[in-house]
Amino acid sequence: ESVRHGIAEHLSRVDAPIGSDNVVVTAGSSGALDLVLTLLSSPGDVVCVEQPTYFLALRILADHGVTVVGLGNDEHGPTPDSLAAAARDGTARGARTFVYLVPTYSNPTGRCLPRGRIDELLRTAAAHGVVVIEDDVYRDTTPTAPPSMFSVDPERVVRLGSFAKSLSPGLRVGYITAAPVLAERIAGCGLLDSGGGVNHFAAMVVGEVLRSGQFRDIVALGQDRYAARRAALVEALDPTVLTFDVPAGGFFVWMALPDGVSSTDVITRGTAAGVLVTSGNHFFVGTPDRQYVRASFSMLDSDQLRLGAGRLNDVVRDLAR
Repeated sequence: ESVRHGIAEHLSRVDAPIGSDNVVVTAGSSGALDLVLTLLSSPGDVVCVEQPTYFLALRILADHGVTVVGLGNDEHGPTPDSLAAAARDGTARGARTFVYLVPTYSNPTGRCLPRGRIDELLRTAAAHGVVVIEDDVYRDTTPTAPPSMFSVDPERVVRLGSFAKSLSPGLRVGYITAAPVLAERIAGCGLLDSGGGVNHFAAMVVGEVLRSGQFRDIVALGQDRYAARRAALVEALDPTVLTFDVPAGGFFVWMALPDGVSSTDVITRGTAAGVLVTSGNHFFVGTPDRQYVRASFSMLDSDQLRLGAGRLNDVVRDLAR
């Protein structure tokens, strides 16, 4: 209970007021997603995702035998009309519909969904009985993250969070926030009942860091470090060969490649040159509209990021000739 209380206090401070009865402690956000799908979905149900989306979430969805539908996009993000159409199709087949979104500093794009689009998607979800799964793991990467979808509609949204980006990925401590009735159902499931919860030692470590007040200082140091690394990377990338928006938070820069340049070739040449980026093809349901790569700035120092950006510029420039 003390860990849940600490998480609730933290989220109430940085987002919107909640109680410990809204919180379930999990084995990271991936464990939270798997748990939500295990308890709420059945094979053949529909899970809508934005395009592009977190590629490992697609792996977890595949494990559950659901039908994954990539939503249509406009300049504001996934469209309400495409969500409504997928929900109607699911209902016609007797399937439940979910939508999985990373609305704050998305992986891979780093973008935040505008509040107007969030409101439209939530209204659409309410009208069609869609369960919204909000992956909110990047909230602590900046001091000014926008309000969560959960804060707008805590009855419909199930939020996934994690301390992997703020404390340590190896702790494997995350959380779900949901309406109290649903949170109680999740907390009382067979898996958590059998073990009495997730990793008790790691969870208590996180709870103690939260209780001590040190978490705020740790998060602030991380935010400064991430901002400096993000700036180093984007300033060193060549916008004449790579098309990208500068993210305000998160861990990633999402780059469109020039026409005729494939991400596969960029990965191959880049690896040979000592720079590692991820192919954008992994982040789509089906074939992407063009070729992209994702670069992470979270781990390397600024000098390494500048060096890697220079090598990536050279690789893409040579392939574009």
